[in-house]
Amino acid sequence: MVTSGAYPLRRTPTQDRANRQVERILDAACAEVVERGYDAASTSGIAKRAEIAVGSVYRYFPDKRSLVQAIERRNQARYTEAVRERLAEVTSWRSAVDVTLDTFRDMHRTDPGFKAVVLSGLGDPDLEAKPGEFDDQHAGEFAELLVLRFGARDTAELPLAVTLCIAMGEALAHLADRLPEAEAAYVLAQGRPVLYNLLAPHLPA
Repeated sequence: MVTSGAYPLRRTPTQDRANRQVERILDAACAEVVERGYDAASTSGIAKRAEIAVGSVYRYFPDKRSLVQAIERRNQARYTEAVRERLAEVTSWRSAVDVTLDTFRDMHRTDPGFKAVVLSGLGDPDLEAKPGEFDDQHAGEFAELLVLRFGARDTAELPLAVTLCIAMGEALAHLADRLPEAEAAYVLAQGRPVLYNLLAPHLPA
């Protein structure tokens, strides 16, 4: 299996038309899993939604699990790009933490790809090429942002503090999203300062 961009594929698409077909397959897989659930979803159903032959699905993805893995990698690429765009306008590191958390919540509520991964029942470790792959990427990028834009001390502990902040932020977001609005607001109001406190020792007073 080879990798084309963010996605693990059996075969690398060599033309724009093929790239568009891969995206269409992933969109169809999201819809299939969201509507039918992971267990009931089928490659034939995905092919029908994508309006292609089932052989075209197998050309790029050997099975349903590899499709979900590709969806997760696409999710991560989309999330990373959205965060980068929103962070361009922030003026404080606490606002950067808020933007990162809020973007994560927004995408989980609005992008079918995130819901499809959740409904697949496959946790991140089952979809990563190596343990912590996605969080480590985000932690490295966010730590660099804190150093370059907000004067954080570039120490060995900073990436670990950022990784902990990301893990706790994801848990906070998932908890808030399953609660009624008023309770979610309370949880977020209590949780955000905890995230700030993890990073504050690494930044100028």
